[in-house]
Amino acid sequence: MRPRVSGTAARESSSADPRRDTPALALPFAAVAGIGLLTVVLPPYDRPWWVAGLAALSLVPVVIVFFVSQRRDEASWLHPLAAYLLFPYAALLHDAAGASAGGSASGMSVFLLLPILWLAITGTLRQLWVASALAVLTFAIPILVIGAPSYPSGDWRRAVVWAAVALVIAPVLQRIVRDLERQGRRARVASERVERLFDDAPHGVALLDPAGRIIRVNTSMAVLVGLDPPEMVGHELGAFESPGEDRIQDHVVRLVSGRDQALESECTLRDSGGNDVSVSLSSTVVGDRGMGEVIMVNVVDISDRRRYLDRLSHLADHDVLTGLANRRRFESELQRHLDRCRRHGPTGALLLLDLDNFKQVNDSLGHNAGDQLLVTIGGLLRRAVRDTDVVARLGGDEFGVILTDGDQDGATRVGHSIVDLVRAHAATLDGVRRRVTASVGAVTFKAASEHATDILALADMTMYDAKDAGRNQIAVLPEGELRPPRSAARLLWQSRIEAALEHDRFELHLQPIMNLADDRITSAEVLLRLREEDELVPPSRFVYIAERVGLMPLVDAWVVEHSVEMLAKLRRIDPTFALEVNLSGHSIGRPDVEQAICDSLTVHDVDPSALILEITETAAVGDVALARAFAERITDLGCAFALDDFGAGFGSFYYLKHLLFDYVKIDGEFVAHVHESQVDRTILRSIVGIARDLGKRTVAEFVSSPDILAVCRAEGVDLAQGFLIGKPVPYDEFVSTFLTAQVALPTA
Repeated sequence: MRPRVSGTAARESSSADPRRDTPALALPFAAVAGIGLLTVVLPPYDRPWWVAGLAALSLVPVVIVFFVSQRRDEASWLHPLAAYLLFPYAALLHDAAGASAGGSASGMSVFLLLPILWLAITGTLRQLWVASALAVLTFAIPILVIGAPSYPSGDWRRAVVWAAVALVIAPVLQRIVRDLERQGRRARVASERVERLFDDAPHGVALLDPAGRIIRVNTSMAVLVGLDPPEMVGHELGAFESPGEDRIQDHVVRLVSGRDQALESECTLRDSGGNDVSVSLSSTVVGDRGMGEVIMVNVVDISDRRRYLDRLSHLADHDVLTGLANRRRFESELQRHLDRCRRHGPTGALLLLDLDNFKQVNDSLGHNAGDQLLVTIGGLLRRAVRDTDVVARLGGDEFGVILTDGDQDGATRVGHSIVDLVRAHAATLDGVRRRVTASVGAVTFKAASEHATDILALADMTMYDAKDAGRNQIAVLPEGELRPPRSAARLLWQSRIEAALEHDRFELHLQPIMNLADDRITSAEVLLRLREEDELVPPSRFVYIAERVGLMPLVDAWVVEHSVEMLAKLRRIDPTFALEVNLSGHSIGRPDVEQAICDSLTVHDVDPSALILEITETAAVGDVALARAFAERITDLGCAFALDDFGAGFGSFYYLKHLLFDYVKIDGEFVAHVHESQVDRTILRSIVGIARDLGKRTVAEFVSSPDILAVCRAEGVDLAQGFLIGKPVPYDEFVSTFLTAQVALPTA
């Protein structure tokens, strides 16, 4: 069985050997040969009938060779032997015609052109030489065998002429034919290449008539809409567009009208499964000799790019962690609602929410736990309001809610609902997250218009009213009252803090620390107070404001300068006395604070080892590398460090290992009930043991009773601090109470 040849292989075979074609090329030769035979057999004729019969029989092997060669794959379908066998046929016709003409001057010798032309078109140059030799023999043999008078020697001239035709003219014709074949082959290859490029293009290609109807599409185009190419032909390309859109029709009209020679646009196709596919159209009008003007449309699937761009657009307006709107989107929606209120009257409210004690979650349980809590709170807020309302994460643990409609009562109800939801959710969690609550500030747009103040600032101040009132609640700015939020005082606190720095209105109180080895007060912790007329303001009321407005480094620098000055006086009373000074996390690594430490120690000529800088564990958590570098630089001066609130954070022992601390101040939560709780006592014992092994001293905070003090002694705590030892007092009272005469403490 002959092997099947694929269409591509057939095309390649045809291109490689153009002579292998249909037998149609043999028909003209056959027709001429038949006409020649017919002229011989028609009367009058003088030669015997068998001459014409021999001529007819001589065509039989030509036909046989031709059909036999058709079944041979390795040979050209026009086998040269068939051409060679035409020479005896031509000789017989020449002889018969010459006899009937009364001599050798026969016009039938023209039939020698049949094999010569045959081989010039289909043969090789060598085969033409063979044909030339056969042409000469066709004339020479009768002259030599039969001779005059039938075949005079003058026939040699005719033989020479035919040999020249075969050797000179036929090769020229052959070159012409070969050139035409090569050009045709190149044209076919180019056409096939164009066909393959069209059919195999990785993107969709469609040819349209000026009316937008599909003339032809490639496979990729058909795949885009889930059909076969023939099913799309004849339909308008716009018929495959998503319902309700007419971008393709407009695209075609603009091209045909000549407004654009090349045009790009985007549209959405609807595939056979009902799915939308975003595509980019790139079209141009091309001329075609057969069809006139044709619109060629390149169609590229940009669904992935569109999804990527949509994702980028979403990320630009939404918080990555919670999926809620971000501050940028929130401010845009707020401005849009304010414009609406100006046109149609104020309605709705703005709520700002801040999570209480959230920092402890990050510090004690890690940032992953904090992130998960934020995601959960975001979901709770989204479910607590309507779909038309806007919920956003403004940064950190702060959220904003825009209620697009409603009054003050409605805003109050939503605020209470949010507070209850957060508290209820936190109650189901373990550890420090139980203490997470929400402080909410609510301001209606009507109240904001009455105050003629930025509603975002009013809501922020109102939220801090909730915090100052004890947290875990909502504060609402009443409508119809011009009294500003109580936390508007926070805006005044900045100027008050700045004034206190300028006019030395801060005061330093000292809380004694007892050395349990000899029950002597050998050091004290410096605690900051702010004098406001007759009121002494504790740091809890203004430190967070100073941190929020960026004034804390200045405050810490003031504290350091005055603490070192106080330390110099205390050491004149007790040369071994030491002071512990708290530093805010906002001051760690600040050059101005470091410079204040160095300058103060130099100015007052104080031994640096007498200055103990306290850094809370939560401050160290913020940036361990920064805290370590700061501690290394200050330690090089000779100062000591204490890690405050040790045990309150998740990474306590990690920081104890990686940071340079001389003292470990045990968090009061593990000390306050150590005489009643075996768990607290075990924790206390483990902290003391680890600190001792690391060469660090321990300080127990919240020592408020003799029983607690006794446990601390028994477990090996080095220093004790608390109301039992002494409350914070001004400098003069501290000196008179704790340094002039050491007071005996009650025992358990």
